[in-house]
Amino acid sequence: MIHSCCMTILAYNLSAKIKDNLQKIEILRRQILLLPIPPKIELRLRWEASLQRTYWSLVLAGNSLGKADMVKLLSTQTRTKPSPEQKETINYKKALDYIREDWLISSRTISLSTVRKLYDIACKPTLGTNSRISANTKKLQSFIDYLQAGKESPIIQAGIAQISIINADVFGEGNGSIARLIPYLYLYKHGYDFRGLLVLDEYLRRDLFSLKESIESVGRNKHLTLWLEYFTNGILTQLRSAYKIASSSKFQTEIPAAFWKLNDRQVDILNSLEQPGAKVTNMKVQKKYKVSQITASRDLSKLVKLGLLFSHGKGRSAHYTKV
Repeated sequence: MIHSCCMTILAYNLSAKIKDNLQKIEILRRQILLLPIPPKIELRLRWEASLQRTYWSLVLAGNSLGKADMVKLLSTQTRTKPSPEQKETINYKKALDYIREDWLISSRTISLSTVRKLYDIACKPTLGTNSRISANTKKLQSFIDYLQAGKESPIIQAGIAQISIINADVFGEGNGSIARLIPYLYLYKHGYDFRGLLVLDEYLRRDLFSLKESIESVGRNKHLTLWLEYFTNGILTQLRSAYKIASSSKFQTEIPAAFWKLNDRQVDILNSLEQPGAKVTNMKVQKKYKVSQITASRDLSKLVKLGLLFSHGKGRSAHYTKV
């Protein structure tokens, strides 16, 4: 098979190793989908997986926040102005939420503007506007067009998308972050979210030598096969870990029990959003429950932090929908 990557024609073969990995991934995917997990346990497992994705990706980006600091940042209210590292963490998590909210099992076509939006959410607030993106649109467009026309497995698409972003290098300091977000975009679009439990970023960070060798093999051999063997093995490895964690309901982070508990008002807010298309605003919460703007904000913010609501817009135009 041929892939037009970064203006260079690169081939790849579905080697025996890739085929074996893909087969095992499909088996694990079915096992994870069928695993009986109580809703409250699944909520916490999903939340922790999102935290792990954020943590490991930002470790690779050189973010100095420790995991405990990220847990506190993403699970509690803070009134202080966030540091650059904290802002980077918050925005990366927002990018993951955007993928989950807008692209899970989507019939829409991933476009150049989609990839740019990932940069705008995850990187622009801390790195600013990147003029290199407009100057290198052809590099991005080449792999987007290829994947749009192709019939590859979503796993292969995700792997090609990641190496294409790595090699195109059009996002400057944010290139690594976008390269780690892009596989989730393609996986989620095709329904390969694995119940939100996949943490590919941990695999990338655990063995930097293998990561470097796999990336360099593409330029050296003008071939994607070794990269795709590495990538599919990463998905398989992390799914095995996810299945083990989910099967045992083993939590990886220590978070106060109060974080997971909802008061009657918060439960009622969720129940009021059961109808498709239903939404709520801060003002509606204030009026319905006779509470202050601050209390309404705390309720809605907690439901967002738990992964139960999605936030849309900013300021007075902000509204919330159920996940």
